[in-house]
Amino acid sequence: MSANQNRFRGIVTPLVTPVSATEELDPDSLIHLVDFQLSSGVHGLWVMGTTGEFAAFDEDERAEAVRVVVKRAAGRVPVIANISDASTRLVLRHLHRAESAGADAVAVTPPYYFPHSQAELLQHYRAVRSAAQLPVFIYNIPQTVRVSLALQTAVTLAREGAVAGIKDSQNDLEWFRQLTLEAVREGWPFSAFAGTRHLIDAAVLAGAAGAIPSIANAFPELCVEVYERSVAGDFRCANEGQTRIVDLETQARRAGGAGSKNAATISFLKQCLHERGIIATPAMTGPLLA
Repeated sequence: MSANQNRFRGIVTPLVTPVSATEELDPDSLIHLVDFQLSSGVHGLWVMGTTGEFAAFDEDERAEAVRVVVKRAAGRVPVIANISDASTRLVLRHLHRAESAGADAVAVTPPYYFPHSQAELLQHYRAVRSAAQLPVFIYNIPQTVRVSLALQTAVTLAREGAVAGIKDSQNDLEWFRQLTLEAVREGWPFSAFAGTRHLIDAAVLAGAAGAIPSIANAFPELCVEVYERSVAGDFRCANEGQTRIVDLETQARRAGGAGSKNAATISFLKQCLHERGIIATPAMTGPLLA
């Protein structure tokens, strides 16, 4: 693993996107959130992901959020910008904006809406890699984009050097383990992250470079502790912290109300951050319900 690749490790927080009551980006709250994360010891920041409600924002808003985070992070941790969209041409537009904003890497889901074939996914990621000046991460989240990335597709992209790593949010540890074993066996410079909050300790055992858990927005120190205990081999203490995370998630689900599962999680995180004085309002983008 190269020195640059080794930057991508640990707990990377997929930041919520603070907005005003009228759903406008709130840069001041975003700055406070970055400060809170860095003071809690996280290892990286992920901008405009699912927890960041990225699909609700236009190109300018997404690029502005990346600029704000990059400027405030000031190189202390890497910033990964999610540039996903419904087609390759749209992703490339986000790519160029993320690069101009100073992101350290970009992340891309399979294009959504059309049920693309694996051949089309290979073409998509290769086109992004060809245009990108930054490391490209696969963002595998079939439960939202409705397209499953086959293990062999991920292996092919990694073998070609088209991608620098993956955020795998499907919570399939067998799939994930097969990918990390192949990466180690072949010696690829590849950072595999688990997009999980319930399985941080298990992901480390399965060969993860780290985790990208939404709960880290409100409880970053807890996620960092679980990761660092796991890396140190102290799985008893790691399990205690992981159990606390599961309990917090249970609270969020119980408070979900009439909203979707995603809305319940994001609303819970924003409410926690608002009550702690980190963001100005817990507002979300419609039609997500608090």
